[in-house]
Amino acid sequence: MKHSWILALALAVSACSPQIYSMYLDVRHPSKSGLTLSGKNISIVYMDGNTQVDSLFDRQVASSMARQLEEDYFNGQEKVGIYRIPSADTVTLEKMHSLVMETEGDVVFLLRSKLGEPTLESNRPVSGASSPDSAFVCPAVVPVKTQLDVYDSMGEDKVHHFQGSAVLRARVFNNGILTDDGLKSLSLRSMGAEADKVGERVSTRFLSSWVTESFSFYYVDPSSSDIWVEALVKVLDGELTEAVDKWGLLVKSGSAQKRACACYNIAQAFYLMGDYSLSSRWLDEAEKLENISLAPGLRKRLAAHLEK
Repeated sequence: MKHSWILALALAVSACSPQIYSMYLDVRHPSKSGLTLSGKNISIVYMDGNTQVDSLFDRQVASSMARQLEEDYFNGQEKVGIYRIPSADTVTLEKMHSLVMETEGDVVFLLRSKLGEPTLESNRPVSGASSPDSAFVCPAVVPVKTQLDVYDSMGEDKVHHFQGSAVLRARVFNNGILTDDGLKSLSLRSMGAEADKVGERVSTRFLSSWVTESFSFYYVDPSSSDIWVEALVKVLDGELTEAVDKWGLLVKSGSAQKRACACYNIAQAFYLMGDYSLSSRWLDEAEKLENISLAPGLRKRLAAHLEK
């Protein structure tokens, strides 16, 4: 929904300066894991497994995780790097420090899984099979255990450990003459779709949680400049970078009060984007120009993040 005509009508009722426009917006909060990933470079590293099948499985899990994290934190852009390292029995803090340097990730996920022995059900003929190699289907159940170690180089200097297990299911199409060992091997190699699901489930713990909160912005005599209205519309439409660009046009001219209000709005926008350092700098600029009433509220919000 576009908000331009609604907002313009609301702001047109008063030409007094400055005025405050409040809105409810969804705000990104830390993930269920307690980790804050917004604004950070993310790398996913998977270990070579005990078998090639384990390695291929983890490569697929890592790819699925990357897609979920990119959708949440990077608007779907391919920003999460995927790397492979030799298998190791233990994961140390020093090892995670090394991976941060090697991958240039602020946050590093280290993944390793182990697929268990498949359990086969009855091998049954397929009605209307398209080829001899798919004339039979054998359902199989495969247990898997996954260990995930996470290190945030911009947070607490510790490794966070997560682990879980699942039962995966496969339908193994075959020619009806494979041995049980052959069917089990084939079931392990057909875990691609299940690996995608594991990656999605693992990622859930690290995706942002969202909370609806009230935020206020200044506008100054919108009848004399459409920019104030246009910028607020961009905020309502979730286009915060574009809103900052518009307010940026207002910080170089006009009264100190107007420039302070524009600086404050930019600070608020950067807060919503999760860039708390830039938000704080723009709030400093606003308070240098003018003593504005909304500044203490944003300063309190920033303190809650910058002190972590």
